[in-house]
Amino acid sequence: MRIFCALLIFSLIGAASTAFAADDAVSQQVKSLSDQINQLTNMMKDLKSVVENQSERIESLEKENATLKAQPPAPAAPPVAESPAPVAVPISAPTSSAAGRGGYTPDIGVVVDITGSMSESKDDEEGNDRISVRELELVIGHDIDPYARFDSTITLSDFEDVDIEEAYVTYWETPGGFQLRAGRMRPKIGKQSAVHRDQIETVDAPLVIQRYLGVEGLFRTGLEVSRLMPQFAKPLTQELTLGIMEGGIGEDGTLFGETRRHPSFYAHLKNFFDLADTTSLEVGGTYLLGSSDEDTYDVQALGADLTLGHFFTPVRKLKWQSEVYAQFRGDSATNDTPIGFYSLLDFRATKRWGFGARYDWVQLVNADEDTGDDFEQAYSVYATFFQSEFARIRLQYQLADLGDRGTDNRFFLQSTFVVGADKHKLQ
Repeated sequence: MRIFCALLIFSLIGAASTAFAADDAVSQQVKSLSDQINQLTNMMKDLKSVVENQSERIESLEKENATLKAQPPAPAAPPVAESPAPVAVPISAPTSSAAGRGGYTPDIGVVVDITGSMSESKDDEEGNDRISVRELELVIGHDIDPYARFDSTITLSDFEDVDIEEAYVTYWETPGGFQLRAGRMRPKIGKQSAVHRDQIETVDAPLVIQRYLGVEGLFRTGLEVSRLMPQFAKPLTQELTLGIMEGGIGEDGTLFGETRRHPSFYAHLKNFFDLADTTSLEVGGTYLLGSSDEDTYDVQALGADLTLGHFFTPVRKLKWQSEVYAQFRGDSATNDTPIGFYSLLDFRATKRWGFGARYDWVQLVNADEDTGDDFEQAYSVYATFFQSEFARIRLQYQLADLGDRGTDNRFFLQSTFVVGADKHKLQ
């Protein structure tokens, strides 16, 4: 009996312990649920406060809008005799967008060409044996409206006067699909003369360009009309250009005379072929008619240009470019049929480095009667380091045979960079 009573007492004690443990677990769960309910309650209070604030803000805005609508419109400003002063906008602000068209701030850029040269010649030619700012171009342009654009290039130098190299307007939408340019510009003649110095592959222009058209090529005031020929489909793209410009020629050029009284005429036909996805061929022909300061048009010239391009990769590319010009003169020049040409091979090896070579040969208009020398030739090699698409450094060596002036070894070191907005990148 005693044993039975002891067992009963132990059973009751175990059941009580189990009950107390279960009550503790339930109490913990209830406490956790209570905490979660309190958190949700606080969140609901916060959301309710936010909604009330937003509602008050919306009601305030609606009242302000109703008040503005109830006010009478402001009287129109009286007309003024002059337009208000332009608002200054930083140059870095985008101006090529549609919103910027017709605004006051034009596209402004600066192209700087710092060149050092060293040679055996004793002639004091342009930049000879010196380091100079050979040219600083202030490029200003802007869309006039959706149909026309104005572009200008003002050049400065530490050994030349300030000059307006370009100032012309381009009309895109004209009857018949023609593009019209009017003003002072570089006419579309050949390849090298039609572009700026910063767009050519060498420090100097080829001898045939310098001797016939001018040291920097040809730029005159005139009127030019060009049009793509739609009757030809791919792989041929053809463009015909016709132009008239004031008489005369570029600095030290000998093709025409110096007077501007007799206008000159020119025409150029460009033919572009896609030979393959990575290879292209461009063939062009040029015709010029002008005066050697006589009362008649006694000078004609024919030109041909060829450019073959091939991309090995998107960066590595090879270009072969050549031009030839032949003159037919009716004046008293010593050589009445001078001919000149150049051939250039340019290889862009990497993103940063490019290499090339050029050969020049040109007959002079007025040959030396004493020595009989009537031609000049030059061999050039160069290397270009492209710091970026806005800056480059170029080293060039040239062996020149200058006829009666003898042979000359020339070294050029050039630094070219672009600041601001410019319509073309460095080549």
